[in-house]
Amino acid sequence: MANAKKLPSGMWRVLVYSHTDENGKRKYESFTASTKTQAEMMASQFADSRDRVRALDLTVEEAVKQYIDANEAVLSPATITGYISDLKRMKPIYKLRIRKISSNDIQMFISGMTSEYSPKTIKNTYGLLHKSLVYFDPNARFTVKLPKQTKKQKYAPSDEDVMTLFSNAPRKLQLAIALAAFHSFRRGEIAALKFKDLEGSRLHVHADIVMDKDNKWIYKDYPKTDDSDRYATLPDYLVKFIGEGDPEDYIVGWMPGTIDKRFYELKKELGIDIRFHDLRHYFASVSAILQIPDIYTAGFGGWKADGSVMKSIYQNKIVSMEEAYSKKLNDHFENLCNTKCNMQ
Repeated sequence: MANAKKLPSGMWRVLVYSHTDENGKRKYESFTASTKTQAEMMASQFADSRDRVRALDLTVEEAVKQYIDANEAVLSPATITGYISDLKRMKPIYKLRIRKISSNDIQMFISGMTSEYSPKTIKNTYGLLHKSLVYFDPNARFTVKLPKQTKKQKYAPSDEDVMTLFSNAPRKLQLAIALAAFHSFRRGEIAALKFKDLEGSRLHVHADIVMDKDNKWIYKDYPKTDDSDRYATLPDYLVKFIGEGDPEDYIVGWMPGTIDKRFYELKKELGIDIRFHDLRHYFASVSAILQIPDIYTAGFGGWKADGSVMKSIYQNKIVSMEEAYSKKLNDHFENLCNTKCNMQ
Protein backbone atom coordinates (compact mmCIF):
# COMPACT_ATOMS: atom_id res chain seq x y z
CA MET A 1 0.00 0.00 0.00
CA ALA A 2 1.42 3.42 -1.04
CA ASN A 3 1.85 6.26 1.43
CA ALA A 4 -0.70 9.09 1.44
CA LYS A 5 0.05 12.04 -0.81
CA LYS A 6 -1.17 15.59 -0.24
CA LEU A 7 -3.23 16.99 -3.11
CA PRO A 8 -3.19 20.64 -4.28
CA SER A 9 -6.60 20.99 -2.64
CA GLY A 10 -5.07 20.18 0.75
CA MET A 11 -6.75 16.74 0.93
CA TRP A 12 -4.80 13.52 1.35
CA ARG A 13 -5.11 10.57 -1.03
CA VAL A 14 -3.96 6.91 -0.96
CA LEU A 15 -4.12 4.53 -3.94
CA VAL A 16 -4.55 0.82 -3.16
CA TYR A 17 -4.20 -1.94 -5.74
CA SER A 18 -7.53 -3.68 -6.25
CA HIS A 19 -7.19 -6.15 -9.12
CA THR A 20 -5.97 -6.69 -12.68
CA ASP A 21 -8.65 -6.52 -15.35
CA GLU A 22 -9.15 -8.83 -18.32
CA ASN A 23 -6.78 -6.68 -20.41
CA GLY A 24 -3.98 -7.04 -17.89
CA LYS A 25 -4.37 -3.52 -16.57
CA ARG A 26 -3.88 -2.93 -12.88
CA LYS A 27 -6.83 -1.24 -11.18
CA TYR A 28 -6.63 0.88 -8.00
CA GLU A 29 -9.06 2.18 -5.40
CA SER A 30 -8.65 5.79 -4.30
CA PHE A 31 -9.19 6.95 -0.71
CA THR A 32 -9.26 10.68 0.05
CA ALA A 33 -9.61 12.38 3.41
CA SER A 34 -8.85 15.67 5.10
CA THR A 35 -5.99 14.14 7.10
CA LYS A 36 -3.17 11.80 6.19
CA THR A 37 -4.00 9.44 9.08
CA GLN A 38 -7.64 9.14 8.07
CA ALA A 39 -6.81 8.46 4.40
CA GLU A 40 -4.29 5.75 5.32
CA MET A 41 -6.74 4.17 7.79
CA MET A 42 -9.46 3.95 5.13
CA ALA A 43 -6.96 2.43 2.69
CA SER A 44 -5.74 -0.07 5.28
CA GLN A 45 -9.28 -1.21 6.05
CA PHE A 46 -9.91 -1.76 2.33
CA ALA A 47 -6.65 -3.72 1.95
CA ASP A 48 -7.49 -5.94 4.94
CA SER A 49 -10.98 -6.57 3.60
CA ARG A 50 -9.60 -7.29 0.12
CA ASP A 51 -7.06 -9.80 1.45
CA ARG A 52 -9.70 -11.45 3.62
CA VAL A 53 -12.07 -11.85 0.66
CA ARG A 54 -9.28 -13.28 -1.46
CA ALA A 55 -8.32 -15.73 1.27
CA LEU A 56 -11.89 -16.90 1.68
CA ASP A 57 -12.08 -17.54 -2.06
CA LEU A 58 -9.41 -20.23 -1.76
CA THR A 59 -10.40 -23.84 -2.27
CA VAL A 60 -9.92 -26.35 0.56
CA GLU A 61 -6.92 -27.80 -1.28
CA GLU A 62 -5.31 -24.37 -1.70
CA ALA A 63 -6.02 -23.32 1.89
CA VAL A 64 -4.56 -26.48 3.45
CA LYS A 65 -1.47 -26.36 1.21
CA GLN A 66 -0.88 -22.72 2.14
CA TYR A 67 -1.36 -23.50 5.84
CA ILE A 68 1.22 -26.32 5.63
CA ASP A 69 3.68 -24.10 3.71
CA ALA A 70 3.27 -21.26 6.22
CA ASN A 71 4.06 -23.53 9.17
CA GLU A 72 6.67 -25.80 7.60
CA ALA A 73 9.60 -24.03 9.26
CA VAL A 74 8.25 -24.63 12.78
CA LEU A 75 6.93 -28.17 12.35
CA SER A 76 8.88 -31.43 12.44
CA PRO A 77 9.38 -33.37 9.18
CA ALA A 78 7.25 -36.17 10.64
CA THR A 79 4.37 -33.76 11.27
CA ILE A 80 4.65 -32.36 7.74
CA THR A 81 4.60 -35.90 6.32
CA GLY A 82 1.47 -36.64 8.36
CA TYR A 83 -0.18 -33.43 7.15
CA ILE A 84 0.49 -34.34 3.51
CA SER A 85 -1.21 -37.70 4.06
CA ASP A 86 -4.14 -35.94 5.74
CA LEU A 87 -4.43 -33.54 2.79
CA LYS A 88 -4.63 -36.42 0.31
CA ARG A 89 -7.63 -37.78 2.22
CA MET A 90 -9.45 -34.48 1.65
CA LYS A 91 -9.72 -35.08 -2.11
CA PRO A 92 -13.56 -35.32 -2.01
CA ILE A 93 -13.72 -31.68 -0.83
CA TYR A 94 -10.67 -30.26 -2.63
CA LYS A 95 -12.67 -27.86 -4.80
CA LEU A 96 -15.00 -26.45 -2.16
CA ARG A 97 -14.46 -22.72 -1.53
CA ILE A 98 -13.70 -22.11 2.11
CA ARG A 99 -16.06 -19.10 2.15
CA LYS A 100 -18.92 -21.47 1.31
CA ILE A 101 -17.99 -24.58 3.28
CA SER A 102 -20.52 -25.51 5.96
CA SER A 103 -20.72 -27.84 8.96
CA ASN A 104 -22.91 -30.11 6.85
CA ASP A 105 -20.25 -30.30 4.10
CA ILE A 106 -17.63 -31.30 6.65
CA GLN A 107 -19.95 -33.77 8.39
CA MET A 108 -20.74 -35.48 5.07
CA PHE A 109 -17.00 -35.69 4.36
CA ILE A 110 -16.29 -37.20 7.80
CA SER A 111 -19.14 -39.70 7.47
CA GLY A 112 -17.80 -40.77 4.08
CA MET A 113 -14.43 -41.61 5.64
CA THR A 114 -15.71 -43.94 8.35
CA SER A 115 -15.82 -47.07 6.20
CA GLU A 116 -12.20 -46.69 5.12
CA TYR A 117 -10.30 -45.03 7.95
CA SER A 118 -9.90 -45.42 11.70
CA PRO A 119 -11.40 -42.88 14.14
CA LYS A 120 -7.90 -41.66 14.98
CA THR A 121 -7.04 -41.04 11.31
CA ILE A 122 -10.33 -39.20 10.78
CA LYS A 123 -9.67 -37.07 13.86
CA ASN A 124 -6.21 -36.14 12.58
CA THR A 125 -7.55 -35.27 9.11
CA TYR A 126 -10.32 -33.10 10.52
CA GLY A 127 -7.83 -31.46 12.87
CA LEU A 128 -5.71 -30.25 9.95
CA LEU A 129 -8.78 -29.15 7.99
CA HIS A 130 -10.11 -27.15 10.95
CA LYS A 131 -6.73 -25.49 11.64
CA SER A 132 -6.46 -24.47 7.98
CA LEU A 133 -9.98 -23.01 7.83
CA VAL A 134 -9.53 -21.04 11.05
CA TYR A 135 -6.11 -19.85 9.87
CA PHE A 136 -7.77 -17.95 7.02
CA ASP A 137 -11.02 -17.14 8.83
CA PRO A 138 -10.56 -16.79 12.63
CA ASN A 139 -14.32 -16.37 13.00
CA ALA A 140 -15.12 -19.73 11.39
CA ARG A 141 -17.26 -22.00 13.57
CA PHE A 142 -18.23 -25.58 12.74
CA THR A 143 -20.32 -28.16 14.54
CA VAL A 144 -19.38 -31.70 13.58
CA LYS A 145 -19.43 -35.11 15.22
CA LEU A 146 -16.37 -37.33 14.92
CA PRO A 147 -16.52 -41.14 15.20
CA LYS A 148 -15.91 -42.33 18.71
CA GLN A 149 -12.52 -43.82 19.41
CA THR A 150 -12.64 -47.18 21.15
CA LYS A 151 -10.43 -47.17 24.18
CA LYS A 152 -8.13 -50.15 24.00
CA GLN A 153 -6.81 -51.91 27.06
CA LYS A 154 -3.06 -51.42 26.92
CA TYR A 155 -0.55 -53.97 28.13
CA ALA A 156 3.21 -53.81 28.23
CA PRO A 157 5.25 -56.77 26.94
CA SER A 158 6.30 -59.33 29.52
CA ASP A 159 9.87 -60.08 30.57
CA GLU A 160 9.56 -63.40 28.75
CA ASP A 161 8.48 -61.73 25.48
CA VAL A 162 11.32 -59.22 25.56
CA MET A 163 13.95 -61.82 26.44
CA THR A 164 12.70 -64.19 23.73
CA LEU A 165 12.90 -61.44 21.13
CA PHE A 166 16.33 -60.35 22.29
CA SER A 167 17.74 -63.88 22.37
CA ASN A 168 16.60 -64.69 18.84
CA ALA A 169 17.53 -61.39 17.19
CA PRO A 170 20.63 -60.75 15.06
CA ARG A 171 23.30 -58.56 16.66
CA LYS A 172 22.14 -55.16 15.32
CA LEU A 173 18.54 -55.85 16.26
CA GLN A 174 19.64 -57.08 19.69
CA LEU A 175 21.32 -53.73 20.24
CA ALA A 176 18.22 -51.83 19.09
CA ILE A 177 15.98 -53.93 21.36
CA ALA A 178 18.28 -53.38 24.36
CA LEU A 179 18.38 -49.61 23.83
CA ALA A 180 14.57 -49.45 23.50
CA ALA A 181 13.58 -51.90 26.25
CA PHE A 182 16.25 -51.13 28.84
CA HIS A 183 16.80 -47.41 28.18
CA SER A 184 13.59 -46.30 26.43
CA PHE A 185 15.12 -44.97 23.23
CA ARG A 186 12.84 -44.27 20.26
CA ARG A 187 13.67 -45.97 16.97
CA GLY A 188 14.67 -42.62 15.37
CA GLU A 189 16.97 -41.88 18.31
CA ILE A 190 18.54 -45.34 18.03
CA ALA A 191 19.13 -44.90 14.31
CA ALA A 192 20.75 -41.47 14.90
CA LEU A 193 23.24 -42.62 17.55
CA LYS A 194 26.88 -42.27 16.54
CA PHE A 195 29.98 -43.64 18.23
CA LYS A 196 31.00 -40.07 19.18
CA ASP A 197 27.83 -39.91 21.32
CA LEU A 198 29.25 -42.57 23.68
CA GLU A 199 31.78 -41.37 26.23
CA GLY A 200 32.70 -44.08 28.69
CA SER A 201 29.36 -45.36 29.95
CA ARG A 202 27.45 -42.16 29.09
CA LEU A 203 25.44 -42.19 25.86
CA HIS A 204 24.12 -38.81 24.70
CA VAL A 205 20.72 -38.79 22.97
CA HIS A 206 20.54 -35.52 21.07
CA ALA A 207 19.57 -36.34 17.47
CA ASP A 208 16.84 -38.06 15.51
CA ILE A 209 16.33 -39.64 12.09
CA VAL A 210 12.92 -38.92 10.63
CA MET A 211 11.16 -39.15 7.29
CA ASP A 212 10.69 -35.89 5.41
CA LYS A 213 7.80 -34.88 3.17
CA ASP A 214 9.50 -36.58 0.21
CA ASN A 215 9.57 -39.90 2.12
CA LYS A 216 13.33 -39.77 2.61
CA TRP A 217 15.10 -40.45 5.90
CA ILE A 218 16.99 -37.40 7.16
CA TYR A 219 19.29 -36.84 10.14
CA LYS A 220 18.28 -34.05 12.53
CA ASP A 221 20.85 -32.75 15.00
CA TYR A 222 18.10 -32.13 17.53
CA PRO A 223 15.69 -34.59 19.21
CA LYS A 224 11.91 -34.95 18.99
CA THR A 225 11.29 -32.67 21.99
CA ASP A 226 13.39 -30.55 24.33
CA ASP A 227 12.91 -33.17 27.06
CA SER A 228 14.31 -35.84 24.73
CA ASP A 229 17.85 -34.40 24.89
CA ARG A 230 19.28 -36.60 27.60
CA TYR A 231 22.09 -38.90 28.74
CA ALA A 232 21.79 -42.61 29.47
CA THR A 233 24.22 -44.41 31.75
CA LEU A 234 24.86 -47.81 30.19
CA PRO A 235 25.93 -50.94 32.08
CA ASP A 236 29.36 -52.37 31.28
CA TYR A 237 27.99 -55.31 29.27
CA LEU A 238 26.12 -52.98 26.92
CA VAL A 239 29.12 -50.65 26.48
CA LYS A 240 31.20 -53.70 25.56
CA PHE A 241 28.45 -54.94 23.25
CA ILE A 242 28.42 -51.61 21.39
CA GLY A 243 32.18 -51.69 20.95
CA GLU A 244 34.16 -49.01 19.13
CA GLY A 245 33.98 -47.35 15.73
CA ASP A 246 34.69 -44.20 13.76
CA PRO A 247 33.19 -41.25 15.71
CA GLU A 248 30.94 -40.30 12.77
CA ASP A 249 29.72 -43.86 12.11
CA TYR A 250 26.26 -44.87 13.29
CA ILE A 251 26.25 -47.34 16.18
CA VAL A 252 23.41 -49.52 14.88
CA GLY A 253 23.66 -48.57 11.22
CA TRP A 254 19.99 -49.08 10.33
CA MET A 255 17.36 -46.51 9.41
CA PRO A 256 14.17 -46.49 11.55
CA GLY A 257 12.23 -48.28 8.79
CA THR A 258 14.76 -51.10 8.74
CA ILE A 259 14.56 -51.47 12.53
CA ASP A 260 10.76 -51.75 12.25
CA LYS A 261 10.96 -54.21 9.35
CA ARG A 262 13.49 -56.52 11.02
CA PHE A 263 11.60 -56.39 14.31
CA TYR A 264 8.30 -57.17 12.56
CA GLU A 265 9.86 -60.17 10.80
CA LEU A 266 11.27 -61.48 14.08
CA LYS A 267 8.11 -61.06 16.16
CA LYS A 268 6.03 -62.69 13.41
CA GLU A 269 8.43 -65.62 13.31
CA LEU A 270 8.24 -66.02 17.10
CA GLY A 271 4.49 -65.40 17.33
CA ILE A 272 4.85 -62.42 19.69
CA ASP A 273 2.29 -59.69 19.00
CA ILE A 274 3.96 -56.40 19.99
CA ARG A 275 5.32 -53.33 18.21
CA PHE A 276 8.88 -52.07 18.52
CA HIS A 277 7.52 -48.91 20.19
CA ASP A 278 5.92 -51.12 22.88
CA LEU A 279 9.41 -51.65 24.27
CA ARG A 280 9.19 -48.09 25.62
CA HIS A 281 5.95 -49.09 27.35
CA TYR A 282 7.83 -52.04 28.83
CA PHE A 283 10.58 -49.77 30.17
CA ALA A 284 8.13 -47.34 31.79
CA SER A 285 6.06 -50.15 33.32
CA VAL A 286 9.06 -52.00 34.76
CA SER A 287 10.28 -48.70 36.18
CA ALA A 288 6.92 -48.26 37.95
CA ILE A 289 7.08 -51.81 39.32
CA LEU A 290 10.57 -51.11 40.67
CA GLN A 291 9.18 -47.94 42.29
CA ILE A 292 11.54 -45.58 40.47
CA PRO A 293 10.25 -42.01 41.10
CA ASP A 294 8.36 -40.65 38.10
CA ILE A 295 10.66 -37.65 37.72
CA TYR A 296 13.62 -39.97 37.06
CA THR A 297 11.72 -42.34 34.78
CA ALA A 298 10.52 -39.35 32.73
CA GLY A 299 14.11 -38.14 32.43
CA PHE A 300 15.38 -41.55 31.34
CA GLY A 301 12.72 -41.87 28.64
CA GLY A 302 12.68 -38.31 27.35
CA TRP A 303 9.16 -37.57 28.59
CA LYS A 304 8.01 -34.29 30.14
CA ALA A 305 9.00 -33.93 33.77
CA ASP A 306 5.36 -33.82 34.95
CA GLY A 307 5.06 -37.47 33.92
CA SER A 308 1.50 -37.10 32.59
CA VAL A 309 2.15 -38.62 29.14
CA MET A 310 4.39 -41.29 30.60
CA LYS A 311 1.81 -42.30 33.22
CA SER A 312 -1.29 -42.15 31.01
CA ILE A 313 0.16 -43.78 27.90
CA TYR A 314 3.36 -45.68 28.65
CA GLN A 315 2.97 -47.18 32.11
CA ASN A 316 0.75 -50.16 31.32
CA LYS A 317 0.02 -53.44 33.01
CA ILE A 318 2.40 -56.31 32.42
CA VAL A 319 0.03 -59.26 32.18
CA SER A 320 2.44 -61.78 33.70
CA MET A 321 2.80 -59.52 36.78
CA GLU A 322 -0.91 -58.92 37.21
CA GLU A 323 -1.61 -62.27 38.87
CA ALA A 324 1.26 -61.80 41.32
CA TYR A 325 0.03 -58.38 42.37
CA SER A 326 -3.54 -59.66 42.61
CA LYS A 327 -2.32 -62.44 44.89
CA LYS A 328 -0.39 -59.91 46.97
CA LEU A 329 -3.56 -57.87 47.49
CA ASN A 330 -5.67 -60.95 48.21
CA ASP A 331 -3.12 -62.19 50.75
CA HIS A 332 -3.15 -58.79 52.46
CA PHE A 333 -6.92 -58.69 52.79
CA GLU A 334 -7.13 -62.36 53.73
CA ASN A 335 -4.65 -61.79 56.57
CA LEU A 336 -6.62 -58.71 57.60
CA CYS A 337 -9.86 -60.66 57.67
CA ASN A 338 -8.30 -63.54 59.57
CA THR A 339 -7.56 -61.14 62.40
CA LYS A 340 -10.29 -58.53 62.10
CA CYS A 341 -13.24 -60.08 60.26
CA ASN A 342 -16.03 -62.16 61.69
CA MET A 343 -17.06 -64.05 58.58
CA GLN A 344 -20.32 -65.98 58.80
